[in-house]
Amino acid sequence: MKRFTKISLCAAVVAASLATTAQAETANTTVEVYAGLASVMELTCSDVNFGVWRVPTGTRTGSSSGATTITLNDADSATVTAGSSDKVALSNAWTAPKTGTCNVTGSARTDGGSGTASLSDASGNFATSVGTGFENESIDAPSTPLSEGSFTYALTLSSTTPEISGTGTSAFTIQGTMSIPDNLVADNYGGYKSADITVTFDDDSPG
Repeated sequence: MKRFTKISLCAAVVAASLATTAQAETANTTVEVYAGLASVMELTCSDVNFGVWRVPTGTRTGSSSGATTITLNDADSATVTAGSSDKVALSNAWTAPKTGTCNVTGSARTDGGSGTASLSDASGNFATSVGTGFENESIDAPSTPLSEGSFTYALTLSSTTPEISGTGTSAFTIQGTMSIPDNLVADNYGGYKSADITVTFDDDSPG
């Protein structure tokens, strides 16, 4: 019994000796540190929707060119205001026309002054066809989109110098007109959209 005890003790001493001579290891990794800074003032605008219009194919009567001008006004309504109105009507199956509504919050100017609002492109054309339209409505893209420059719009702001309230807020709308060309074919029917338009608001505050 004593012999086995001595052998066990020797084994334990050897094991302890080996453990004390093990080499230390080092591991490392990397991290990234993030932060952000943003303006106190914020501008948000909703999209502009001229509505979906039912328009006959072929040559339309009622004007020398046959083109139809649709006006979207500040009352969120759109009507034919120039050109051919022959069989042209707003469809009730889709979202009603709606102006873009812009809201400013957090302006440092609280003295009751005004800011400056502008659009990067006040006019353009519906050259891009889409499968999803205003407010994610499912509108099929046209089989044959209208040629660039034929289906156009011109946007205006309800005010280019909107007043800023004493709490640093302001509001204005985006409205305008669009021109639907004559001599449509059935393959032109579908959803269209413009390229992105940048809306800018400067509160003209010092500093």
